[in-house]
Amino acid sequence: MAKKKFKFDLKVSYDAPVTLTFVVISAIIFLLSFMLAKSGKPDSLGKLFISPTDQAGNLPFIVKQPLSYLRLLLYIFGSEADGAQVLFTNLILIMLLGPAMEERYGSIIIGIMIFVSALFSGVLNACFCSDSLVGAVPVVCMMIFLNAFMSFSKKKFPLSFAAVMIFFIVLQVFSGAGVIRIIICIAGGLCGSLFAFLTSPKMKAEKKNNSGAAENVKKRGGLLNRAEKIAYAEELDRNSPRNKKPDDDDETTVVGTLKF
Repeated sequence: MAKKKFKFDLKVSYDAPVTLTFVVISAIIFLLSFMLAKSGKPDSLGKLFISPTDQAGNLPFIVKQPLSYLRLLLYIFGSEADGAQVLFTNLILIMLLGPAMEERYGSIIIGIMIFVSALFSGVLNACFCSDSLVGAVPVVCMMIFLNAFMSFSKKKFPLSFAAVMIFFIVLQVFSGAGVIRIIICIAGGLCGSLFAFLTSPKMKAEKKNNSGAAENVKKRGGLLNRAEKIAYAEELDRNSPRNKKPDDDDETTVVGTLKF
């Protein structure tokens, strides 16, 4: 009796480039800072990844200093010296929520959302808070709001969203974050997630391809390959009277179907 051989035909896919790149950069910066701290050297790298504060804080924003502008964005990649647990909690949440959101809205839109969330929270912190922001809390808040907007579009309020936000705020309180910092992070996440109301480039491309399927049929004189036949059949099926809800005044009668 011949033995059956099992083959694993799996391909590694960099499916969420923005999310994965963000997590990798944050992990590398944490490891470098950890190694510097273990060697007894001053953690000069960690000081780069903290946000500016107001003029009464420990790192005031200086208009003429270019590094202050960079810190408005770079702080989302940093972590506190004893905040490894908070860092990995944030990265796990980003890895859980990020790929699905990136698949839905596209990598470019997610990148813009991360940029806006970080910048908005950084500017608010530089104006109103005397303690620096460190970590990806605004990015996590943004992705939690994005996940909730999927249910809001269906006119539903998910209780899971409320539970996640409550537990996330409690986690930030126990990690030592003040009320002002929590409000700033939530405001930044909410501001960044507002880009979800823009149409995703992926959705635009899909609609354009579907609407152009019928036009390609006419141009080629009805000669289609297998993939084009399937796309054309799906387009016809979506526009078929069978899939429309019956109306009292609608006297349309379906006679038959199209077969390839």
